[in-house]
Amino acid sequence: MRNFFIKFFVIFIFLTSLSHSDEKIVYLDFDFILANSDQGKIILSNLEKKNKENLKILQSKEKILKDEEKKIIKQKNIISENAYNDEVKKLKSKIDLFKKDKDKLVNNFNELKKKEINKFVNVVNQILGDYVEKNAIDLVLNKKDILMGKNKYNITNVILELVNKSYK
Repeated sequence: MRNFFIKFFVIFIFLTSLSHSDEKIVYLDFDFILANSDQGKIILSNLEKKNKENLKILQSKEKILKDEEKKIIKQKNIISENAYNDEVKKLKSKIDLFKKDKDKLVNNFNELKKKEINKFVNVVNQILGDYVEKNAIDLVLNKKDILMGKNKYNITNVILELVNKSYK
C-alpha cells in the first residue's frame, strides 16, 4: 500500500508540473498595425497613389492602341493588302511594347511595395524586440496564424501605440 502512495504521489507531482507552464506567449495582428499606424497609413496611401498613376498611364496607352486598331480595321477594304499587313505588323509591335511597359510598371510597383513594407516591418520588429525583452515574453505569434486566443494575450494595440510614438 505504501508503494502505491509513493507511485501516486510521484505521478501526481509530475503531471501537475507539466500542466503549469511559465512560458509567456502573446499574439499581434501585424496587418492591423500596418493599416492603422500613422506611418503604415502613409505607406499604404503612397502605394495606392502610385498604383492609380500606373493604371492611368496604362489605360491611356491602351486607349491609343484601341483607337489605332479601329482605324486600321476601317481602312482594311480601302488600302492594299500589303499596306494593311504592314499596319497590322506595326500595331502588333506597339502592342508587344505596351505589354513590356506594363510588365515593367507592375514589377517596379511590386518592388517599391516590397521595399516600403520591409522598411516598416524592420521598424516594427525592433519595437517588438524591445517590448519582448522588457516584458519577458517567450513567443510572439501573428494573429492570422491563430485560430482562437484570449484577448488578454493580444498585444496589437500596445505595439500600435509604440509604433506611432516611434515615428513622431
